[in-house]
Amino acid sequence: MDYPTSTDETLVEAVKKNDDNAFQELMRRYMAQILRFSQQYMKTVELAEDVVQDTFFKAWRHIKRFTSGRAFKPWIFTIARNTALDHIKKRRASSFSELDDAENDLSFADTLQDEEPLATELFEQAELATELTAAMEVLHPDHRAVLTMHYREELTFDEIALVIGKPMNTVKSWHRRAVIRLREAMAHRKP
Repeated sequence: MDYPTSTDETLVEAVKKNDDNAFQELMRRYMAQILRFSQQYMKTVELAEDVVQDTFFKAWRHIKRFTSGRAFKPWIFTIARNTALDHIKKRRASSFSELDDAENDLSFADTLQDEEPLATELFEQAELATELTAAMEVLHPDHRAVLTMHYREELTFDEIALVIGKPMNTVKSWHRRAVIRLREAMAHRKP
């Protein structure tokens, strides 16, 4: 088998047949993406690396349950998100009740997709990287994750909804709110 040119689905089927090299190829493909994604939830690179390690361990342990025909990428991102949230819960004694605020009350206007989405160039321009990272820190971790998955990891809103286990309208709402807050934060930066 030519691992680098194989599809994710082919690799998953090979892993189900105990092909460790196929799993190593999946890890190679998604390690950096899962690390960047995990950093949206965790405060340090070390903690994000722990999430990545746990994510791939869980994926390896449960891959035989992976349903053929599903896309691997949303599945691994779902595991990463759940693992990151588990790590946060373990580290923080307070409840997650602060997540259940007005953010989840959806009005019709909140469900509309922003006609002027955040430009992908913001992620690519090195001179803005530091300011963007600082501005993203003011966002809710789920909102940061939606932006990262959509713009950096190029997941669709449908795929993101699968990853976070929320309806499409919630994902779009979080995206819209994150874009608005990020634009406001970036507008206040020094020229």
